[in-house]
Amino acid sequence: MAAVDSFYLLYREIARSCNCYMEALALVGAWYTARKSITVVCDFYSLIRLHFVPRLVSRADLIKQYGRWAVVSGATDGIGRAYAEELASRGLNIILISRNQEKLQMYFTQVSEDKLWDIINVNIAAASLMVHIVLPGMVERKKGAVVTISSGSCCKPTPQLAAFSASKAYLDHFSRALQYEYASKGIFVQSLIPFYVATNMTAPGSFLHKCSWLVPSPKVYAHHAVSTLGISKRTTGYWSHSIQFLFAQYMPEWLWVWGANILNRSLRKEALSCKA
Repeated sequence: MAAVDSFYLLYREIARSCNCYMEALALVGAWYTARKSITVVCDFYSLIRLHFVPRLVSRADLIKQYGRWAVVSGATDGIGRAYAEELASRGLNIILISRNQEKLQMYFTQVSEDKLWDIINVNIAAASLMVHIVLPGMVERKKGAVVTISSGSCCKPTPQLAAFSASKAYLDHFSRALQYEYASKGIFVQSLIPFYVATNMTAPGSFLHKCSWLVPSPKVYAHHAVSTLGISKRTTGYWSHSIQFLFAQYMPEWLWVWGANILNRSLRKEALSCKA
């Protein structure tokens, strides 16, 4: 390369040397842009198809599709109870399995041993054993549905909800694996991944306890979630939660962890002040 005595001449020489690579770089850029654009369009289409189209057509006949009986675990309060009531309003007979579970944001070492076992028993053991009990009958009838309620906290590592989010990640993977195993036998397995819903598990004084388009009531959430049954194997169950889920997918892990730390620390402080 010829000697240069200014930045402009140096830049021009470098650009001339790299000119042969410009077309290749342009093709790579065009491919990346097209791929991202197609992904956004597909995500938007899925959002419309899953959360809005079913509300414009007549309700699916759940009894005809899956049978007359539904077993709902965790039906004491919150999403579980609202989901059971929504199924009952559609004519299904409900078997309720109730056990309260309290979620409190705190560091892992501050969680008592009994509380850890409660999380494991409610979110992992009870769900696994119940599915093990009801699946043989579904296989025999060649129809049925299994719905597990996971959590948006399982999207990425969530500080101050370590055990809770890990147990919900188990439910998500458990359901997805079962869907692959039993889809050919006429059984539909769905993993619901809700974000915040205004239940008793949120601090009474916090903004998350107030219903909004971002934080629906259990009744509103369940009404939307049941409409996705038979359509999506893995969904948040509610349109604004699906938007939050998309943001979470593309969000860097460090940003998720930073935000979760701030939010959970604030929620923990509010929950403790309400108990005082």
